[in-house]
Amino acid sequence: MRIGIVGGGAVGLLYAFQLSKIFTVTLYVKRDEALQVLESQGITILHNEHKKETRKVEVMKWESNFPFKDDLIIVATKQYGLPAILPVLKMCTKDQSILFLQNGMSHIDMLQQIPNAQILLGIVEHGVKKNNDCTVMWTGKGRTKLAGYPVTNNDLQASPFINKWMDSIGNNFPLEVRSDYYGMMMEKLLVNAIINPLTAIFDVRNGELLANPYYHKCMKQLYKEMDFLVKKDKKEQMWKHICSICEKTADNISSMKRDINNGRETEVDAILGYLMNLAEKQGKSVPLTEFIYNAVKGLQNDASC
Repeated sequence: MRIGIVGGGAVGLLYAFQLSKIFTVTLYVKRDEALQVLESQGITILHNEHKKETRKVEVMKWESNFPFKDDLIIVATKQYGLPAILPVLKMCTKDQSILFLQNGMSHIDMLQQIPNAQILLGIVEHGVKKNNDCTVMWTGKGRTKLAGYPVTNNDLQASPFINKWMDSIGNNFPLEVRSDYYGMMMEKLLVNAIINPLTAIFDVRNGELLANPYYHKCMKQLYKEMDFLVKKDKKEQMWKHICSICEKTADNISSMKRDINNGRETEVDAILGYLMNLAEKQGKSVPLTEFIYNAVKGLQNDASC
């Protein structure tokens, strides 16, 4: 199986490195500088200050008018990068599959524009930080969860791709197939909607949200405003899950905080923006969510000036 990975960010580099151990992988990048350094140096994964691994993978520059020839295309760009790549994804045939690995859920609205390819939705639970164009720090090992869209069919469960991944690298790079894409993604969305913007606003690592009683209170207040999206008998379970993720990733810097610190656009529209749209459709008032959304947008605006 030929796998194409679109995006040379932290997630794209990690997945290219891991999947190239068992599949033929091509990494598609946007910048010439990234192409040159990856071709000459390969991808280096830093596990800690004492352990690192390097692998060479095929690298190509992504072209907006060039159709993908791969069997599976993994889209590892940021949410806001999807409109640029959508015209190429529309060219994919029924024999190809596309796996989206974005934070948030606003990209679900554009999936109807891809008429032929099999669509997969995934979430990434790994902690990973990009040091430069060819080096990433693997800060926390988690899982990849994926589901079919709009349903997970039997063909996906029995897929040679799924089986080979699980059998060959599943112990070190776990994969989990879910039947319900919406529940899977909503769970991750709520985690991101609380941890990411609050760590960006307070400029702290994830664990500080639990350690500082005032930040912890903000977490609870924000979750209480959002919990209309969770079934009544699952509300406490979801809250414990959010706190558990925060604890497990205590030393991590959230992607939104990192984007703000580096003057980049955040995915706040795909995360809080999407939740605000859901609230509006259901006639719910979410003033705290709107306040935090505007606070992040303000920080983003200041950082880009």
